[in-house]
Parts: sequence; C-alpha cells; structure tokens
Amino acid sequence: MERIEDLQFAGLRFLQNDRVFPFGTDAVLLASFCRAGAKDTVVDLGTGSGILPILLYGRTRARIIGIEIQEEAAELAGRNVALNHAQDRISILQGDLREAPALIRERVSVVVCNPPYDKLGTGGVSQRDAHRVARHEVACSLEDVVKSAAGLLQTGGNFYLIHRASRLAELCDVLRRHRLEPKLLRLVAPRAGREPNYLLLQSKKDAAPSLRILPTLLIQEQGGVFTRELREIYHMED
Repeated sequence: MERIEDLQFAGLRFLQNDRVFPFGTDAVLLASFCRAGAKDTVVDLGTGSGILPILLYGRTRARIIGIEIQEEAAELAGRNVALNHAQDRISILQGDLREAPALIRERVSVVVCNPPYDKLGTGGVSQRDAHRVARHEVACSLEDVVKSAAGLLQTGGNFYLIHRASRLAELCDVLRRHRLEPKLLRLVAPRAGREPNYLLLQSKKDAAPSLRILPTLLIQEQGGVFTRELREIYHMED
C-alpha cells in the first residue's frame, strides 16, 4: 500500500510504501544534527526511500546524492525527489554503498548515514528482506559504512551518523582506523533519568583529537509527550 504524507515542513511531501522500510525519528534527528551549506555536496549512504535527502533539501542549499542498494527503495526515493520537484539538487543512485567512492568519483564535503544498527545474530530479525537489510548488517557492516565515508570525504570533510549508544566504543575505534576523528557527540535518551539508547556523532577527516559532548537530547517528558526541543526539531513549534 502506498500513501503520501505531509512532512509539515517547507511544503515537503513524502511517499511511503509498506514494502520499503519506513523512516522514523532517527532520520529526523540526523537531518537536524547535520550541517551543510550551499557550497557543500552531501552523500547519504543507504538512503532508503530518500527521507534524509528530502529533509536536507528543506534545511540546506547543498547538493545531495543518495545511494541505495535495494531497487524498490531506490525507485521510491527517485519518485520522492520528483514529488518535491527537487531534481535540481538531489540525485539518487542505485548501488552498493561499499562502492560509493567508485560510483561518485569525486571527493565531497559531507557524508551522512543512518546505518543498520544491529549485527547479524542479534535482536529480532524481520522476515521482510527490505526490513532485514535496513535493520541488520546484512548488506554492509559498520566497517563498510565508515570505510566508504572516509573514501568519499575530502580532508576536513564531515561525517554525520546516528547509531546505538551501546556501540560508541566500537564506533570510535572504527572511525579512527579510517582517519575520521570524532568531534561532536550528542546522546539521545527516551526521557530524563533513562540511559541513552542512541547517539548522534560528527567526525572530521584527518582532524586532531578533541571531542565536544553536547547535553543529552530527551525525546519525551513525563507523561509521554514530546519535549519542547523535539517538537522544535519536528517543526511543531513553528
């Protein structure tokens, strides 16, 4: 089943298809965390149905390239670009993110990724191929994602991603092996008093060590309503 959702932001709309993994709060948080300007080229590794390029299109003036391995998801991402008349700044490529440097054949200033969070053999595994590829490291590992980001980025370029907080130590180790230095970290927790379950991390290519840690982002207040900051991220306070 296919439907069009109003993103309630910059006049953007988005096609959702039940056969393609849907976007969630993590994509919205990552788009808000990412910084890019009109002179930047942004590559989204594993773009799915194109939610990050569409959200970044509304937030920045950057040129954006999305790469997606699954044919149906890549086709839907292309239609989402057309739906928003965003062909002037967004391109969608069907391909393996592990081959992104060879596919794009240029160094870029920004890479973003909302990668599969779970290793194979951990957590519940969806029976749908599209969901399994999106959630688990079936088509790519964490190392694959970081290696591709490093291969795409110019010196001084930035890599933004969201991941499980429990994989922070592993993530920093892999990033540094590929000359990406963690520079800005924000943990995400369900509510005050709860342990963070996600992290937002900016790394810079060939940078000196120095990590800033921002205040934890809280999703809900007591009672289950969104915090003011999250409402602002979702443009509910506009």
